[in-house]
Amino acid sequence: MIFVSASVTAIFSAKLSRDPLKSGSYGVGFTINKGVYAELSDSEGVFLNGESISFPTVEFVLRKLNAKGVELRSEVPISCGFGVSGASALATALEIAVRKNIPFFEAADVAHEAEVVNRTGLGDVVTQCFGGVVARLKAGSPSRAVVDRYLFKEKLDFLVMGELPTEDVLKRDMKYINRTGKKYLKEFLRKPSVSNLFDASKKFAIESGLADDDIINVIEAVESHGGKASMIMLGKGVFALNGWEAFKEFKGEKFRADIDFCSYKIL
Repeated sequence: MIFVSASVTAIFSAKLSRDPLKSGSYGVGFTINKGVYAELSDSEGVFLNGESISFPTVEFVLRKLNAKGVELRSEVPISCGFGVSGASALATALEIAVRKNIPFFEAADVAHEAEVVNRTGLGDVVTQCFGGVVARLKAGSPSRAVVDRYLFKEKLDFLVMGELPTEDVLKRDMKYINRTGKKYLKEFLRKPSVSNLFDASKKFAIESGLADDDIINVIEAVESHGGKASMIMLGKGVFALNGWEAFKEFKGEKFRADIDFCSYKIL
């Protein structure tokens, strides 16, 4: 069995190429100590939390690496910005890789390719491969990406108010979002810290137009209680430092998790 951390993107700028392995994103994201478990199955297809489902991203991995089926269990909400599709694809690929002696980055690149082809993500698999707080400096698959990794140790609060499928955002005109993402990636890199990650991410979320009024209201409530907060990319939710009390004012799923440095494990 393989465990892969959920990941949250704080800042991003998309890069799409005809070659999926050259596609990806610049930006900053982090992994947490909750995620997805994968175990190969004798039954054909994908099973998530005990139910047979259509999951094209994971099915792509199964076909590419010649496996029959996989059972997945997610500890975090799906389609809410926690990189579940990336974690599921990577956990499946690594579970196959362990059994078939496939090199790590070869398997990881297949998971990334599956995400790009199915428009379910661009940078999560890279973040999940390296773990911790990951600044993606060169877009592309895990074997091609260039990253800076920061071992910031923090316990974070999360509020999930709804879904925001990645595919819906990628259908927009991305020029302004991408330009804004690169601007705030540079701002974070000038002073890499937890505090500046929240500040740069919040500015990106608001200036890019991705954060709606509900998200902004939560961020302002957290700040009024002395905490810091920003938008989960891409989901209708917020991650925060010292945000628990403020979250009590809002409806949605609430939980706490630590930033996780060891983002994948063989169990």
